[in-house]
Amino acid sequence: MHDERIIPDETPLGIYSIHLKRYEFAASYMKGEQVLDVACGVGYGTRYLADAGNHVIGVEIDGGSITYAQKRYSKSGDPIFILSDAMTLGLNSDQFDVVCSFETIEHMRDVAAFLNEVKRVLKPSGLFIVSTPMVSESNISPDNPFHCQEWNPTDFRLLLSKYFSDVKVFSQSRRQTKFSKWLKHVDVLNLRRRVIPKGLVRKMAQVTGVRSMDRLELNDVVISRGIVNEASEIVVVATDENYK
Repeated sequence: MHDERIIPDETPLGIYSIHLKRYEFAASYMKGEQVLDVACGVGYGTRYLADAGNHVIGVEIDGGSITYAQKRYSKSGDPIFILSDAMTLGLNSDQFDVVCSFETIEHMRDVAAFLNEVKRVLKPSGLFIVSTPMVSESNISPDNPFHCQEWNPTDFRLLLSKYFSDVKVFSQSRRQTKFSKWLKHVDVLNLRRRVIPKGLVRKMAQVTGVRSMDRLELNDVVISRGIVNEASEIVVVATDENYK
């Protein structure tokens, strides 16, 4: 399996919560919809969307992940998991109300081919819900060896605007307590990261009610409209209809 693959029983709780939060967010846009989860990994998020009352197909290029998903997350063939390439899905045109693809587009060498395929399988009024890591500068040669390219929020919005008329941008970040917000405001020199020992920083976080990364739960992560400086991911809801 891919080294960045999220496997609930093996992935630290905080990392899993960060990834599952995007499925929770996506589910808020669905009710009994025909949904496609592109690059579904081992299928935990596909299962989440199905449990929310939707008819879901998960596609994944890695055979080991599909086998895992079918055994663990498919109940009597629901949801359906298919071994397929995101560039050539092999599914009907105008088939889905919603297409989801989280932390995937940055791995694509041919982004245009991927987005054209998404448009093809989406119904004319369908939603595309997509996420990618937040970076300050767009980069076609990222440090992450698994990424082919990365986008800052402005460039990511411009990219998707070539394919969709309505592109809404959200930020995913850790929930902050009032004290932690105040501390960041007064710590203009960022001493808590540059000077204070990490152990003491963790202790301060615990005292102020901020969980460490490995202990984050779903409610410790938020997705909010617009761009947040502390965000780790960009989440976009794109459509050719004016969704509110």
